[in-house]
Amino acid sequence: MNTIPTSVFVVMVFYNPSEEDIRHAQMLSERYCGVVVDNSDSPKCDSSMFSRFQYIANNENLGIAEAQNRGITQALKNDNTQFVVFIDQDSRLAPDYPEKIAEEFVEISKTRERLALLGPTIINKETNEAYHSVFHPDKSDERFTLRREIISSGSCMSRKAIEKVGVNDSRLFIDYVDFDWCWRANAMGYECGTTKALTINHKVGRGELHIGKINVIISAPFRYYYQYRNYQWLLRRPYVPGDWKLRMGIKQALRFCYFPFLVKDGCKCWKYMAKGIREGVRS
Repeated sequence: MNTIPTSVFVVMVFYNPSEEDIRHAQMLSERYCGVVVDNSDSPKCDSSMFSRFQYIANNENLGIAEAQNRGITQALKNDNTQFVVFIDQDSRLAPDYPEKIAEEFVEISKTRERLALLGPTIINKETNEAYHSVFHPDKSDERFTLRREIISSGSCMSRKAIEKVGVNDSRLFIDYVDFDWCWRANAMGYECGTTKALTINHKVGRGELHIGKINVIISAPFRYYYQYRNYQWLLRRPYVPGDWKLRMGIKQALRFCYFPFLVKDGCKCWKYMAKGIREGVRS
């Protein structure tokens, strides 16, 4: 008998979920143990709606980091849990996806014993191309791509890694939460990466700005507060890669200059950027 499903714990975070989002969680709850952590201002569901998922209503938006941490806490209470799989509310995955990513983790760990976090290959919904870093080339083999940081959507984290590295930094709230965890894991000698065997469609940001051959991901205006504030905090952390600090610093300085002129709601974004810098420097 395949024991993978019983060792997998699914963590989903809701924020004003649609009916389709809820139905997707219900489908997964028929197969796996897990939890839905709801950051909505008022409960949108109740535990009776899910077969094997617990439902936690925060009654306010505590951020993705804290919501995932509350899910991780529940996962570790289950003695059977060996893997935690994080799923965004707007992701649409096959029923067997959580066990497939866990199986991939097990296989890849046979040659990479320090594997801490495994994600799928992320495909841009609009371009149908895989996301990749221009500035930090990936190291790949036939099955696995070693990456310094990966996004949490669809990722699988081992219990052993959580117990060693710890949980998310809830102060970061939403932006760079997953990157920060990866960097902490890297600093402790662990590896993170993606598998080529599994893909999920995902859209980073709300749109893109094309400047020549460069594509700039555009986020909702309020996100720039967290991006600029959190960058100031991450600058002070020794485990954060120096080239990321430099590259992101240049990006943020340039965006601060051209957003008001080239981006829809650019002035609103600019105000959030300025507020983020002020708060980040002060705290």
